[in-house]
Amino acid sequence: MMMRFTYILIALLIGTSSCKDFLDTKPTDFVTPSYETVNDFELALAGVYDILGNRTFYGDVWPYWLNVSTDIEYTNTGSANATVYIYGPAEANVTDFWKALYTGVYRANLILDVVDGTDLDEDPKNRIKGQALFLRAYYYFMLVSNYGDIPLYLSAKPSINEMDVPRTPMKEVYNLVVTDMLEAEQLVDEVEGGNTEKTVNFGGRVSRSAVQGVLARVYLKMAGYPLMDQSKYADALKWALAVKNSGLHSLNPDYTDVFIKYARDEYDIRESIWEVEFYGNTQGAMQEYTYYIGARGGIRTQDAELGRSGGLINGSGKLFDLYELDPNSTTVPLKDSYDLRRDWNLAPYTYVGTPGVKTPNNDRWRRNMGKWRREYEVVSPKDISTSPQNFPILRYADVLLMAAEAENELNGPVNAYPYINEVRRRAYGLLLPQPPNPNVNADLMGLSKDEFRQAVKDERAREFCFEASRRTDLIRWGNFVGDMKAYITWALANGGVEGHVLGSRNVSDRNVLLPIPTYDMSLNKALTQNPGY
Repeated sequence: MMMRFTYILIALLIGTSSCKDFLDTKPTDFVTPSYETVNDFELALAGVYDILGNRTFYGDVWPYWLNVSTDIEYTNTGSANATVYIYGPAEANVTDFWKALYTGVYRANLILDVVDGTDLDEDPKNRIKGQALFLRAYYYFMLVSNYGDIPLYLSAKPSINEMDVPRTPMKEVYNLVVTDMLEAEQLVDEVEGGNTEKTVNFGGRVSRSAVQGVLARVYLKMAGYPLMDQSKYADALKWALAVKNSGLHSLNPDYTDVFIKYARDEYDIRESIWEVEFYGNTQGAMQEYTYYIGARGGIRTQDAELGRSGGLINGSGKLFDLYELDPNSTTVPLKDSYDLRRDWNLAPYTYVGTPGVKTPNNDRWRRNMGKWRREYEVVSPKDISTSPQNFPILRYADVLLMAAEAENELNGPVNAYPYINEVRRRAYGLLLPQPPNPNVNADLMGLSKDEFRQAVKDERAREFCFEASRRTDLIRWGNFVGDMKAYITWALANGGVEGHVLGSRNVSDRNVLLPIPTYDMSLNKALTQNPGY
């Protein structure tokens, strides 16, 4: 049984209203909850973490409703809804996402308002404060990168004189995110094997490596669209290398085992640095499950023993074609790939009937998301529509590819090859005790700066497909709408049909940001709407 934040569900005691909800009526006073002991603060901190696993964040809305349609993945429902960029300011998923993030901010502020004034010993005080600072910063990062300018709330205590809070320019929000994360980096614990007595040995808790890796991500975003502050590439490289040079992390030699571990309730903090914890099967009290795996995605089957899945999420033909073919392969109609990630991420079979019979799927446009496979789950009985499998927020492979990207932008590819090639060698099975193709050359070399930049983009697609990063990557690279429109032409010329490009058809300039929710604009008269909504 994996180590859990055993207290996390006690967050239910804190409530689920957003930080804006408590401003619906004008307060005359506000009493901060009484936090005195370490246990009090740990229970409060559980409520801050709890937002990550909420259905309105990683449990469903973020990976599925807001990120499922790109040039490498799509949902096969054919529905005209938020999954294909049809949404406005009243869209429930957009509103719920906003509320969840602000609820996380509010819960973190409850801790930060009082923790410095307590008599706690320095070590637990630092750990608690560091995690609260980082989580608040992460929620603000998700808000500013998706909604643009946003209101900032730096205290849980509302002011009766400031009911209408204007949007803070995004550059100022990013500066706050960085400031909070830099302070948190000095306060939280290292992962197991570090130089401190108190260490983190499971990915459900924020560690120093998690803070450093997410700092690299934040700086890469600041270097890209819309801020375009290219000086931040140096900061991104600095923090990615801080994780690498710590010596505390390494790639799991077997790419498939990374995801089997999520199903089997096992941690591997060397590879999976920070992850969302899901658990339970809707039976009993201890529950935090995801709809993204099961009801939405997975290998299609009605067999409850295997783990039912609607198989609604597929990879595109473009993603399939990004994986290098083995020229010596004799399999038909689709050749094998040197890249072992392909047939794991894009399941080459479905299950037919009950009990499910593994049946080949040779349509490269209709392969199910196979990254998380319910057949490996250990929780029993398996729920018909939800899954307890954890979801990665930061993997070590991401750290390596961020280092490669930043190094190339700063100095060209000469010193960036080792980072990307380490990821590629694992992908080609060369880190396994017995590589299936030991003589294959996985390394890139001899590329121009532009060619290397494209190689990183393609490598991120191969490595992180279905992990809710492609849309945000395309946006920060600065040509989201253009890339999505170009994909239509490519897809229809390469075996795709209209159902495969439905999301791309609906994308326009407004979709670079989400709309500010109507509900909050009705409460906060200082809010303005994003362009196009």
